[in-house]
Amino acid sequence: MMKRSIFIVITTIILLISITFPTNVFAAPISTSTITSVKAENKTIKVKWKKRANITGYQIQVATDKKFKKNAKTVVVKKQKTTTATIKKLKSKKKYYVRIRTYKNSNNKKIYSPWSKVKSTKTPKESKCTKDNIQKETHCTNNNNHSISCGNMKKWFNSRDEVDDYWVQVDNDYYKQYLDGIITFEEYHKKSPGGYECWSCSYCGKWTGNFKYN
Repeated sequence: MMKRSIFIVITTIILLISITFPTNVFAAPISTSTITSVKAENKTIKVKWKKRANITGYQIQVATDKKFKKNAKTVVVKKQKTTTATIKKLKSKKKYYVRIRTYKNSNNKKIYSPWSKVKSTKTPKESKCTKDNIQKETHCTNNNNHSISCGNMKKWFNSRDEVDDYWVQVDNDYYKQYLDGIITFEEYHKKSPGGYECWSCSYCGKWTGNFKYN
């Protein structure tokens, strides 16, 4: 009778414990990961970490304070083999703290590892990059990458007046050669342009043109 009573008491205690405490309390702890690098670019931070086995995924958290309360963001990576993530829409010129932990799905619940050691980085000042700036950086670096082709003048000018001055200069140079006896009058009329047409680049605003010959 005594043994039966003890058995009933023990069984009742075990049942109460199993109801009161979830099974994951007694589950073996899972290992956390280690952050290998954090890199800030514009308003984003790219995080890399070491892959861990026997887990479901990773949880990365960033914030502007060490307690992870201010401007906090959390990213969940659901693939165990993934080892990089980018946290977007952050603030510029801010120091961010970063940490990671792993998790494992068990009995429809998540078991989390401890948080990793905290890393920090600072987002840079936001760069003002307009469409015009991009066009000037990627175009107009030589005669052939403007918005329109370079003319037979083979150069670009800062204004339309400079185009006109260049035409006059070329004509004067050939006329001087004629006066100096270097070329004949017929050669002067053949080589010296009788006029020109010109146009401007829509990216940088410089001018070029074609000489017109008789």
